[in-house]
Amino acid sequence: MNQTTESAAVGKDLSEQLTHKEQKFKRVKFYFNAIFALCFIVFALGLVWMNVMAIASSFITAMMFGMAYLGVIMIFEEDIKEIKIKLEKSASVNI
Repeated sequence: MNQTTESAAVGKDLSEQLTHKEQKFKRVKFYFNAIFALCFIVFALGLVWMNVMAIASSFITAMMFGMAYLGVIMIFEEDIKEIKIKLEKSASVNI
């Protein structure tokens, strides 16, 4: 009985961790999308103004943030996957 109570507490903690991590991931995705939108606007304005520096700087910034975005996605997805696996294992122990 003590073991089931303990595993239920672990499962609850893992589910809270999972929701927290997913919320954080959504927030980070929103910020990156906002930055990409700003880079696109500067890029479009640079094309309209025919300003080479605006085009180049927005393109380079978008590329840098794109690489950072891929890294963040990989880290968050790996963490979320690990938590889901632990949650499934704790759920199978409860049964």
